[in-house]
Amino acid sequence: ACMLCGRAEADPDTCGHKLQKQGLCAHVFCLFFANELSQERGPDEGLVGFLPEDIQRVIKRAARKRCVVCGESGATITCRQTGCDRSFHLPCAAEGGCVTQFIFHF
Repeated sequence: ACMLCGRAEADPDTCGHKLQKQGLCAHVFCLFFANELSQERGPDEGLVGFLPEDIQRVIKRAARKRCVVCGESGATITCRQTGCDRSFHLPCAAEGGCVTQFIFHF
């Protein structure tokens, strides 16, 4: 299962394909949407440039946050609206009517 959303199977259009490497497992989009997680290296290192220690740090911090949609812990994404502190898992966002947007920076 993805270490960020907790799902073994998820819609690839929502979460991207699942990566497994160095004892880690995560969907590509779950990595990109997770709070305070950024690509620090080239795509051949870690999971598409996301370092294992950074992923583990995000997982540990998210363990204290509950998803507003499913109620489970491990929500890695927090609403970006000013004053909103709701958190969720990426696949739950679509199910709960949350709007997600990714803007690729060159």
